[in-house]
Amino acid sequence: MSAHVSQRTSDKGLELVNVDNQSATAVLSLYGGHMLSFIPKKDNLERLWLSPEAIMDGTKAIRGGIPVCWPWFAAHQQPGLPAHGYLRTQPWNIVHINDASDCTELVLQPVQSTGKGFEGDAEVSLVIHVGEQLSISLVTRNTGHSAFEFRAALHSYFKVSDISQVQIQGLSGQYIDKVQQNSLLPTPSPYNILAETDRIHLCTADKVVLEDNVQQMAIGSSGHDSIVVWNPGLQKAAEMADMPEQEYQHMLCIETAVTRGKTLQAGETHTLTQRIG
Repeated sequence: MSAHVSQRTSDKGLELVNVDNQSATAVLSLYGGHMLSFIPKKDNLERLWLSPEAIMDGTKAIRGGIPVCWPWFAAHQQPGLPAHGYLRTQPWNIVHINDASDCTELVLQPVQSTGKGFEGDAEVSLVIHVGEQLSISLVTRNTGHSAFEFRAALHSYFKVSDISQVQIQGLSGQYIDKVQQNSLLPTPSPYNILAETDRIHLCTADKVVLEDNVQQMAIGSSGHDSIVVWNPGLQKAAEMADMPEQEYQHMLCIETAVTRGKTLQAGETHTLTQRIG
């Protein structure tokens, strides 16, 4: 494909794209436009968590990495539609590669942007930069003649050594606690993960720091109206067919999200970006 980009088919039939440049290695699945791995060469530490029991045959959304949630977030009000929209189970194509020795740009588009549960004419692109940082941008453009509303998230699963040792810095204000009947609560300080956690922070901080006893990750965001923090805890993890029950101890989702809805007028474009250092 290029000097630092190659493509292969996994043993279960997924088309995978490997990036290996001077700054980092990364692995991307074209099923879902789904980033699976990012390892900067400055420390050779994996930033993303991928479930050892993730379904990797294209029959179900992949558990871990960076799922692309669009054009809705969480459950749809219409029964029977998939959580987090339909793009994370769509095939995607690479439409552009810009490959330098220290940074590789990939631009992807889904085979189809329209689907049941969404009324609108949209063009969606994913712009990925693999360098010393991983930058991933979800770009939504209204190609129709009428306005539409959408929601979205970059649902990143981060690898941690021990969830009980994690501390999050940079969040403030109030959050909606989905574990506590959508109660509106103040952001804790210090911010630790002590049990099942499902929080929508009504916060547009441009930088959050995730720290455990192995590494410190800086997570930058733009184009968002919320930051979501999620860990299933032991009981929920045990109920998941694609996640070993003890793996909740080694992951934490910090998601750059549009949860309150974004309206795009005809011809307008919105970009949702997360940067991982």
